[in-house]
Amino acid sequence: MVTLVAYGLAKVLGNLRGEGGQDAFEYLLIVGGVSVAVIAAVALATPGLIGPVIDGTCAAIDTVLPGPALAC
Repeated sequence: MVTLVAYGLAKVLGNLRGEGGQDAFEYLLIVGGVSVAVIAAVALATPGLIGPVIDGTCAAIDTVLPGPALAC
């Protein structure tokens, strides 16, 4: 299993060298920036949305990790 993971990692890192890897990294940065901008725009446009989303996320975390392991 470790060999398979090492082989896969070497394959991915081997493909990320050169211009193709630079392009992939730039696309990743663009997608990340657009995602942050969309989330910020939605949060600013609907101020009442943040509280229920946080409450729902905390409730979901509490079902997966009960107890004081991760408190919201």
